[in-house]
Amino acid sequence: MTSAPSKVLRKAGTSQPARRPVKRRLSASHFLIALVVVLAFVLNFLALQDRTATTLVAVADRPISAGSAFSVDSVRLVPVPAGFEGLESLVEQAQLSGFEGWVVERSIPVGGLLNLSVFVEPGAPSGLRSMSLPIEVAHAAGGTIVAGDRVDVISVLDGSATYVATDIEVIGSSDLDGGSFGSVGDYHIVVAVDARQALDLAEALESSSLEIIRSTGAPGIEAESNGE
Repeated sequence: MTSAPSKVLRKAGTSQPARRPVKRRLSASHFLIALVVVLAFVLNFLALQDRTATTLVAVADRPISAGSAFSVDSVRLVPVPAGFEGLESLVEQAQLSGFEGWVVERSIPVGGLLNLSVFVEPGAPSGLRSMSLPIEVAHAAGGTIVAGDRVDVISVLDGSATYVATDIEVIGSSDLDGGSFGSVGDYHIVVAVDARQALDLAEALESSSLEIIRSTGAPGIEAESNGE
């Protein structure tokens, strides 16, 4: 005898109870993965920004000779990456006008980058030139010479002394800190000279020893020679 399959009868209006969804808690590893993804996105974005960001810097548009007065029209601007190594030492667009008329310390070829260290602020008055005279402290009034003084420069060659320049203005002097009285070291004074005086002093520096006399307030050499 074949038995019929059993059937489960449900009452009208009844249904099988719904299952509640299982809530999964986010683990620490999920947070870590999300953080890594966000950081990767940010770093990638910053890297792309660095590649596209540029700064305009000055390069010589024509040869610039040492000792010449700088003119803005002698340069052109070129873009360099904002992350360019050494950018802080270069002359950027916003700084250019501030160096108009400054002295260029060394020559710059066409296409050469302009470095901030190449500029020297003009210090000589009335269109004169400034010139540095390295000298032993013992032969420069004991190092008492300061900006604003007047000096005479004597050249001593083969036991004969002559005045090379007289009554020239001192516009600067080096610091004596750490220097000994009888040594040259880095001691020098900076004087304002005309073209002729510059040549005479350069020749005297090369061929003889110098003596620098502080003559502030003293009468001129000619006046003393005439007994005035």
